[in-house]
Amino acid sequence: MRTTTRPRKISSFPTWSALAVGLALSAAGQARAQVAPAPPVVPVVPVPPEPAEPAPAPVPSQKLAESNPLAEQQLEQVRQMVSSMPKLIEANGYFRAGIGVNSKGGKQEAFQAPGAFSKYRLGNEAETYGEFGFTFNWLNPDHNDGAWFKSAMKLAFVSPRNSTFDELVSSGIIAIREAYAQAGHVLDDKPEMSFWAGQRFYRRKDVHITDFFFQDMSGYGGGFEDLKVGEKSKLAVAYLGGSSNDGPFDLGRLTKSTIDVRLYDIPAGSGNLELWLIPTFAARGDSHKNNRNGMGGGAFYFMPFMGGFNEVSAEFGIGGAANFSSGIDTGIAKNGWMARVVERATVQLDPKLSMMWTGVVQFDNRDGNPTGTTDSSTGNLWISAGARPVYSFTKHTAIAVEGGVDVVQPQADAAEMGFVGKLTVAPMIRPGTGFWDRPELRAFVTAAFWNEAVKGGVGGPAYATDTFGLTVGVQGEMWW
Repeated sequence: MRTTTRPRKISSFPTWSALAVGLALSAAGQARAQVAPAPPVVPVVPVPPEPAEPAPAPVPSQKLAESNPLAEQQLEQVRQMVSSMPKLIEANGYFRAGIGVNSKGGKQEAFQAPGAFSKYRLGNEAETYGEFGFTFNWLNPDHNDGAWFKSAMKLAFVSPRNSTFDELVSSGIIAIREAYAQAGHVLDDKPEMSFWAGQRFYRRKDVHITDFFFQDMSGYGGGFEDLKVGEKSKLAVAYLGGSSNDGPFDLGRLTKSTIDVRLYDIPAGSGNLELWLIPTFAARGDSHKNNRNGMGGGAFYFMPFMGGFNEVSAEFGIGGAANFSSGIDTGIAKNGWMARVVERATVQLDPKLSMMWTGVVQFDNRDGNPTGTTDSSTGNLWISAGARPVYSFTKHTAIAVEGGVDVVQPQADAAEMGFVGKLTVAPMIRPGTGFWDRPELRAFVTAAFWNEAVKGGVGGPAYATDTFGLTVGVQGEMWW
């Protein structure tokens, strides 16, 4: 349900102050023009005008400039003031909201394969979700020469979409997603380096069309970023921790501690390479035999591609690091492990056609027996592949078609392989023709099909005895 890393538009409170100043200056100029003495009247012999094509109607700014010679100069001063004002408070966020119904007349159902870590999301999201945050720039907001300090906080909510006044406290969810402070250029010999502490989205990576955060160490902690190593490469190191109420244990609440080490922006061919390492300590109490220490990491290769980007990555974790998360998972076996390969790309094939695609292969043996072996020896298998092309008919109208298939194979004896296929067609209205242009106003039709092996686990109670489902609806999505 989380949002992905993507361009965001920033709004700033000083803009309102600048607008008020501009209006005041304009009003003052008009007042001076109104009290100015009228020029003497000079008799003029009328001359018949020559035929001419009518002039275009002046735009409001032209009218203002003609009635007051100082107006254009004042407006330019306001523009300069706005552009030069520091952004003391920046608002940012995300939301998606809409309504859908299933073919049987009930509420919209989401189609996701049991055992899959994500679903193809277009026309397949059965909730309202939003994030609202503010960044406060306390010193040197533009990060010019000298130290800068900022803090950020972000709340998120999930609503059940029951009525126009959904109560989040009783029926929904409100969560703190970010609350951290950050400072940069505090070391004169390392001006690019910054430090942070608190809770934050930490350098996460996602596949937007599935909302799959395949690398997400977000949580509580602190560290530094962007320390130059060599000419172009950079280093980030952070301590990240999480806890659990499972127990009781003689140590109190279970806690997991992870050191996240990343070396990134390493030049490699036409792109950049990132190397990641996460040594983990997770004590479960009672005895050292129950500790869930671990090690994980990965490699990520990112390159510009066809007007967008392409990235391929591989991750592996064992023990406490096998969930690729800052949080503790008490279900991980002592030698449980997980391996994952992800391909993602976003391209702009021409001004009217853009597309994102993805592929995932994952072996999940986190819940294996204490020796780390299973009946299948590879753990639970998950394979996913899909794409969302978007074609723009005009600057503001387009159609998206999203298709994807998930294949799951449990590690249990005699378990059958299951699959879920999903296809959505969504006409939409949006401000531009790029893949990331938002807001989007969509209508959608979503069809899904699955096999007998996963029947009863897809589509909710409406399709518990079926292998096909259909939903229709509308949705709006926006980030800023």
